[in-house]
Amino acid sequence: MRKIIAALIVLTILIATTGCLEPKEAPPATINEATLAQLGWAQEGDVQKQTLEMSVSGLTIKVNTSMVVYKDKALEGRIARDTGGLVSGVSSHLMTLRLVLPLGISPPADLVFGLGEEQFLQKARELVPDLQQTDARTISITGGHTANARIYEGTINYEGGSVKVKSILAMWNANGSTIIVFAVTPVEDLTYQGTTIVQIDGEEEFNEVITLIQGVK
Repeated sequence: MRKIIAALIVLTILIATTGCLEPKEAPPATINEATLAQLGWAQEGDVQKQTLEMSVSGLTIKVNTSMVVYKDKALEGRIARDTGGLVSGVSSHLMTLRLVLPLGISPPADLVFGLGEEQFLQKARELVPDLQQTDARTISITGGHTANARIYEGTINYEGGSVKVKSILAMWNANGSTIIVFAVTPVEDLTYQGTTIVQIDGEEEFNEVITLIQGVK
């Protein structure tokens, strides 16, 4: 907390003396195509970029962001095939978000966790109301970085059944920016009125997510 307060104080002084500082563009945090193809994943849609504003001591600081969404296309296709097309669009998802502050300041990851976790969980609980943290770990990222991660589990209810899901929220600082990754995947078979309609290897699905996170750059 002291580090981010000191950084924001310096930033505030610089803004007061030089005017509003513009952060550099936030390049997307991406996963290489070879890894995606190997695991049957693919990017979903275009990179989404946005500039946010935050107030510090009455002054406005801009934060540039970029977001990329990925989907397990192999799982999505298998679910659609095994249900005869009755279930579509269901799959594992992963989102990367890069934040860039002025002067390349990177706030401590634990502080970002404190500020960002509630917002991510609030959005996720619209789909998984009982989502709760079950574990915490660190993940070694390609390039020598280490991500702090928290793991959550909950249940999605649908007409005729329910499915247990696992989510992970990981954050780390890299090259003057902060990277946030959020993913959710089913970890048990899809059923309908007590009958299995799609078999899912939950451990394999979650391990794929960890592999993807390790390759984010």
